[in-house]
Amino acid sequence: MPVGVPKIPEYEFEDREYEVEESEYDSDYWDENGDETEDEYEYADAEKKFNWVDLPNLLYEERILFLTRKINNELANQLVGLMTYLSIEDETTDLTFFINCLGGWVKAGLAIYDMMQAVPPDINTIGGGAVASMASLILAGGETSKRLAFPHARIMIHQPAALFSEFEAGDLCMEINALMKMRKTITKEYAKKTGQPFSIVYADMDRDCFMSAQEAQTHGVVDFIADELSRY
Repeated sequence: MPVGVPKIPEYEFEDREYEVEESEYDSDYWDENGDETEDEYEYADAEKKFNWVDLPNLLYEERILFLTRKINNELANQLVGLMTYLSIEDETTDLTFFINCLGGWVKAGLAIYDMMQAVPPDINTIGGGAVASMASLILAGGETSKRLAFPHARIMIHQPAALFSEFEAGDLCMEINALMKMRKTITKEYAKKTGQPFSIVYADMDRDCFMSAQEAQTHGVVDFIADELSRY
């Protein structure tokens, strides 16, 4: 199996127990001690005993989605499409979002966040590792009482940023106005999801605000910490 995308074997189960023909042991895929050689997987694939399947695809079938790289339009479109398909397939079973992401594009992140609010199933969010910038809004955007952080996760919120070096003076003023409107929009969504006053969230976002899992729980970004669940 090549190194890269994780794959696991998907076995073809039959009603009766699979019986191995004696001739198979005489092939080049078994050594003189009866052990499998390195060609085992090629042989198995050729005979269609089992097929290699992408692990992420199997997890998608279990309604588990991942946000683990920079947020951009391509990733947002993929996740929006997956949420749409899984919601059409079953609108009553929850979706689970695992998040370990440093953020990315604001508009792309808002597309993911808005779709999470729009689909019928509840969205469980799980934060692990580093959850920063737009990724922290997506973490907070899960269904209330179904947002979880791992004990050693780090969550960070801050105001949106833009690069103004290539703008002319007139365009620069328009861009700044658009950026300030975007900050108010994001602050409003944080306040709605965390239960914190708008003014508190606005002040916290002035600079990078790093929080431990416990601080994020107090702030309302998540509802539970993973190690707390074992107590129930």
